[in-house]
Amino acid sequence: MNTIASVTLPHHVHAPRYDRQQLQSRIVHFGFGAFHRAHQALLTDRVLNAQGSDWGICEISLFSGDQLMSQLRAQNHLYTVLEKGADGNQAIIVGAVHECLNAKLDSLAAIIEKFCEPQVAIVSLTITEKGYCIDPATGALDTSNPRIIHDLQNPEEPHSAPGILVEALKRRRERGLAPFTVLSCDNIPDNGHVVKNAVLGMAEKRSPELAGWIKEHVSFPGTMVDRIVPAATDESLAEISQHLGGE
Repeated sequence: MNTIASVTLPHHVHAPRYDRQQLQSRIVHFGFGAFHRAHQALLTDRVLNAQGSDWGICEISLFSGDQLMSQLRAQNHLYTVLEKGADGNQAIIVGAVHECLNAKLDSLAAIIEKFCEPQVAIVSLTITEKGYCIDPATGALDTSNPRIIHDLQNPEEPHSAPGILVEALKRRRERGLAPFTVLSCDNIPDNGHVVKNAVLGMAEKRSPELAGWIKEHVSFPGTMVDRIVPAATDESLAEISQHLGGE
């Protein structure tokens, strides 16, 4: 099977100009959806092209997305963004992603340990509002959510994003590692406060001392998100193939 990495690309295709072998997983991202692929990962790729760095991205999916992750691995973690504009369309090969983990393909233990690697500085999320397990009526952690119930009973084998973040931060603290920044990029009001409430709510249920450490040392920036990525169509996929030199 031909892959993006194995074929000679036409000159007009924008491809990584940096050494991808030097990338480290300094960013770990929850939710490898279209928005992330065409925004955070694309912008990281542009920075790498402009000035070089070792700031690579490790993509995480839990209990879905295994087929997408398998396809990503088959392409050496490269993928194409079709950028449309008044002056014409261009195909961009994004190389900022250099690793991916999935609970089905790998293991939940491997995912949690990835968050605990010393070089990880940012954990970003695009998991939709539902993924934060917040009670919309109160803004607090929804302790009736089945995944939250599971995580409180099995804190070292969490199934929710808040549970995984808290367990990872706990392990980093125990190992003397600096905490990572938790960066929500979901299109929800006050997304930084939403993820902070979810994480602190989970931590307080586990250990008030841990919750206090997280509150003091972990940053939860708010972000403004006002973009969408149109779904791929047969027409757009055919155009990408033409850009890449396909039939």
